[in-house]
Amino acid sequence: MAGEAIRAEAASKNNPADLINVALEQLVQQGLELPAFSTLDRMAMSIRTEVNTDIFALVHRRIGGKDRAGLLRLVTTLGLDRKTLFNQLKQPAKRATWSHLKKLADHRRWLDELGDTEMWLEGLAAGKIADFAGEAEAADAAVLQDYAETKRVTLIACLLHKARMRVRDDLTTMFCKRVATKVKRARDELEEIRRQQQGIVEVLVGNYRTLLRQVDTDGPAQTARAKAGALTKETLDALEGLDEEALPGEVSRRLNRKVSAAFLKLSEGLMMQSNGLFSVTSVVDGFGGFAAQYDQIEKVSAHHGDLWEVLLHGHLKADRPVMLNLLENLDLVATSEDSRVLDALGHLLRFRTSRDYLPRQGQVTDPQMRRRVTAATNKVEAFNGFSEWVRFGNRGVIADNDPVEQEKAVKFNALLTNCLIFHNTLDIAQAVRELQAGGWKIDPEDLAEVSP
Repeated sequence: MAGEAIRAEAASKNNPADLINVALEQLVQQGLELPAFSTLDRMAMSIRTEVNTDIFALVHRRIGGKDRAGLLRLVTTLGLDRKTLFNQLKQPAKRATWSHLKKLADHRRWLDELGDTEMWLEGLAAGKIADFAGEAEAADAAVLQDYAETKRVTLIACLLHKARMRVRDDLTTMFCKRVATKVKRARDELEEIRRQQQGIVEVLVGNYRTLLRQVDTDGPAQTARAKAGALTKETLDALEGLDEEALPGEVSRRLNRKVSAAFLKLSEGLMMQSNGLFSVTSVVDGFGGFAAQYDQIEKVSAHHGDLWEVLLHGHLKADRPVMLNLLENLDLVATSEDSRVLDALGHLLRFRTSRDYLPRQGQVTDPQMRRRVTAATNKVEAFNGFSEWVRFGNRGVIADNDPVEQEKAVKFNALLTNCLIFHNTLDIAQAVRELQAGGWKIDPEDLAEVSP
């Protein structure tokens, strides 16, 4: 019974202590007498060796002769530095620079050319593969050469499988870090532009203050306007009710027999108004003229808000070839039925040699489609932000290097996030029903402002 339990678990577990614990649990559940620990230890080691030998033979058969020879050369062929190529399988990622990104992409290509590890290791438990890869990584080429060929080939294949997964993770991480660096530089450039424009802003504020003082209640423009209005009103009051056919004598009588005074007063009033307007325009001319003022305002307005994206192109220009090569070498798969983003990337790659703007791609450049894509992007960013807020334990840092455990941590966090969103949705729906029952009218526009 203990042997059967160990054999069943040995297909997915490799640690003898884990196998012994499985046997102990089975014996305790059946109420049987426990044998000596040494007995269980020998049994676990023997059965594990049998199971692993079968696995080694299976993987060895799956690997073709050419690929098998290539794996064996990794631990025998010496490079210029007198080290075997086996050490390249353990190559860690370096700092996220342009040259390192390109070298890492070449390294990924070299690893993939060694063989299809997914096919070789199909059906093997992830824990088993991780243990075999760890054993190979802890050893050196000389130690592996002492192993039987079936075991040696399998351990190298598992390490290659781990290296292929790791290089993709490293590429993604390096790519994200590289883009983040460029975004930071764009933001820094925006801050530098704002700093340089601060002087313009201060001048514009000073100019505007002076202009306001000209047209303020006690300013020259308002004073001129008031005087012009009074003079004009005095003349118009004197001529009020005068018929258009009135004779000059009547006009003269109303203006104390001084006909020219009417025109003088009107002219003086218009002159006062003109002088008031001139006082304002002269101030603007003193600042360099209207055109110069508008030009300064446009320079400042161009970088209002947080519009650092327009500056990002200049920083990414040098990385464009490497990033396009990376897109070509990675297998990108849509995680939903919406493949518009992948279609846009395909369109970009088809015209990667274009030095001008890309030709229009029907749906992607359609305004309505852009709004939908933007809305979907905002929704994803909102989910990621909420997921980050939900994440707990070790401040959200995944410390385990095992890809299986990393995937678990990500998926469990996504599950918890979705559960909270579902719970909030039910709460929102209940609140809406209660409001409707109380006579409130709930419009779709109102619900659009509420996010679960």
